[in-house]
Amino acid sequence: MIIIKPLSQCSFSDALEAFNKGFEDYYIPVEMSLDQFICRFGVDRLSVEHSFVAFYNDTPAGIMLNGLKKVKGKKHAWNGGTSVAFLYRKMGIGEALLKATLEKYQQQGVVEASLEAFTVNKKAIHLYEKYGYEIVDTLFFLKHRGSFPASLLKKKNQLAYSLKRRLAKDIQNLPFYTYDVPWKNQFDCICDGESFIALNERNEEVGYLLFQKNFSSIGIVNSVTFYQGSVKEHISNSEDVLGFLLATIFNMYGPIAYNTYNVPEKGNSLLVKMLKSFGFQDLYTDEGIKLEQVYMKKQL
Repeated sequence: MIIIKPLSQCSFSDALEAFNKGFEDYYIPVEMSLDQFICRFGVDRLSVEHSFVAFYNDTPAGIMLNGLKKVKGKKHAWNGGTSVAFLYRKMGIGEALLKATLEKYQQQGVVEASLEAFTVNKKAIHLYEKYGYEIVDTLFFLKHRGSFPASLLKKKNQLAYSLKRRLAKDIQNLPFYTYDVPWKNQFDCICDGESFIALNERNEEVGYLLFQKNFSSIGIVNSVTFYQGSVKEHISNSEDVLGFLLATIFNMYGPIAYNTYNVPEKGNSLLVKMLKSFGFQDLYTDEGIKLEQVYMKKQL
């Protein structure tokens, strides 16, 4: 017998069991400890009240994690992870979780729901499409290892821009800040996130990059992850603006590991183009699976 319960009525241990068992055969390792699992709810702005756990004969069998927040005065929801344990698949558990979630969204007055799914996960994508989700973009995981051509970095840094360094939250009031990116690519979900803002000769803010630095055990920056970047509308030299910001970071931190996380192909097309011009390439799992997701939305 399948029973769907709000996570708020379950123990975190049961929820974690459902999560870890459901993702045992996932494309990338996502197993978590109890502390890591609980921490996710704060970092990713997930909701215990609006998430669900599925039980089969009292055994945790599946989970759907959800987050709700207001964006420009309207409620948005995010499916931050859905999994069903291998032994309990093809029993309708995923569909039952999705039905409960969409009903909750309706009750809470959500106007738009979003999620991400790996491109190779056709079954999950088909289920979401069945319930009204549509693919709106493709999300890239790109990487760069090694040094950059000195001539390219020098050329970009000769451009007539100055830099303003800020926290991630400081870009939310820029008139050209984009909310139309995946949930975890937004400023409020990036733990210790930073922003670089480009200023033109008139000291006007004309572009930004949102990123996160990662540190080694001795406190040295050993990698940078890019989440989004944008340029003010109607600027003819938009490539120069992002090129300046990227070159500034590359010159500042040198040949460390650089990655992107869920950067939209269409929604952040200029950033994707500029990263590839600097030599960024697709990221693959150890099994040779390309790390790429679809960005899906449903209007309610």
